[in-house]
Order: sequence, then structure tokens, then C-alpha cells
Amino acid sequence: MATPDRTRDTATTVAARRARVAQLLRDNVQQADIARRLNVSKHVIWRDAQAIERDTAQRPDQPQPAPARHRRDALARRAAEAGDAMRDLEKAVAAVVAARPSHVAVTTATAHAWAQQLRDHAAVLSRVADDFAEYYPQR
Repeated sequence: MATPDRTRDTATTVAARRARVAQLLRDNVQQADIARRLNVSKHVIWRDAQAIERDTAQRPDQPQPAPARHRRDALARRAAEAGDAMRDLEKAVAAVVAARPSHVAVTTATAHAWAQQLRDHAAVLSRVADDFAEYYPQR
């Protein structure tokens, strides 16, 4: 059972961490990066973000960000997330190439399943790459 002092210390620690999380989120830092910086799990940061959002929504007297700034921040977050995803993709591709799965002794069924997974993923990525032409046409 937590003592009153321990409970107060924990509440202070949580409040301090949430204040830091709120500032980092305003600075467009990704939740995974915040978790690494604060040495806590991504789930803790996710819960903090949810609590921060609830607290902000419950205090209408707080000044809300201007719509243009909110949109700019949202676009910046999406760009950062896309950049993270592209870096993760590069790492995943490098890991598959390094693992040389076609040179691993596995059952025929596993080999066929892996080959099909690679084809399926390649097809999806090809469609994603084709989307660039719609948004960024070549001259």
C-alpha cells in the first residue's frame, strides 16, 4: 500500500513528466522519440498524451491554437511520421537483404509463403511509389 508521501511524490512525478511530454508534443516531437528521451515506454507517453488531450478539452478557458497553426503543426507531424516510416522501411529492406531468406533452409511451404509476402509487399510499395506521380508530377 502506498503511503501518502509516496502517492504525493508519484503524482508530482507524473505531473512533471506530463508537463514535459506536453511541451515536446507542442514541439512536434514524435511519441516514440519522447519515450526514448524520458526513458519510459511508448505506452506511458501515449497515456500521457491522452490525459493531456482530455485535460485541454476540459478547460475551454485555455487559449486554443489558431486553426492555421494547428493545421501547420498537423502537417509537420505527418511529414515527420512519413520520414520515420521511410527510415524504418529502409532498415527493414536492409535487414531482409542481409538475412538472404532465399538462401535459408526452410520448408517449401515457408519458402513459398515468404516469396509471396515479398511480392505482396513489393506490389503495395509500388502503388505507394506511383502515388508520388499524382502529387509530384514530373515535368
